[in-house]
Amino acid sequence: MIFVIFFLILCGICNGAQNICRFPPRWKTQYDFDYNKKQHEWATVNSKTDYYKLVLSWSPSFCKHLPSSQRNHTFQCQYDDFGLVVHGLWAQSRTAKSLRQHPRNCRNSEPLPLNTIKRHFCMMPDESLIQAEWEKHGTCSFRTAEEYLNTIEKLYTALTIPDMQQILRDKRIDQYKVKKAFLEKNQSLRANHIVIYMKGTDLIDIKICYDLKLNYTNCYRK
Repeated sequence: MIFVIFFLILCGICNGAQNICRFPPRWKTQYDFDYNKKQHEWATVNSKTDYYKLVLSWSPSFCKHLPSSQRNHTFQCQYDDFGLVVHGLWAQSRTAKSLRQHPRNCRNSEPLPLNTIKRHFCMMPDESLIQAEWEKHGTCSFRTAEEYLNTIEKLYTALTIPDMQQILRDKRIDQYKVKKAFLEKNQSLRANHIVIYMKGTDLIDIKICYDLKLNYTNCYRK
């Protein structure tokens, strides 16, 4: 009994359904992110943040499309425990005409404390992902990583997630059926607040848009 209680405390709360996730047996010691060392990264520091996109990733599809060598070394993919997880919260500009014109990599940051990583791991199940999303997207709109990650948690837990396993069993599944399921479960959500991306019948990600007061907003309006 004591072990069970300890396990629940250690793992924490995952999402609105209050699921418990598995922790890695060993935590990464190197997970810092420096966009200057990334070939395909850039900084856009003078672009105004007009709204946010909360990006949710369907873990089974993410793992399916990874090369096997990478998949075998990605904790998120080893046990098939994870479902719809958070990729990140992205600062967005209404005037951006290309991906590179949205706010990005506004400042470098020190590696986050491991306790911060653990606190949010069930929601974003990779140390490097948490660090990278904070530096790439959080630094342009939030003062601290804690403020950024707590905002993500607030938005994520406020959503009612449909039974994705059941929905995706439909061999004729498409983005419209996924969107319909979310709209039915979240009464304030409108069709223009949410964007579904699929590859065939594989759900890749779901993007939900919020204004700066964290109310739903149009993902398409310029």
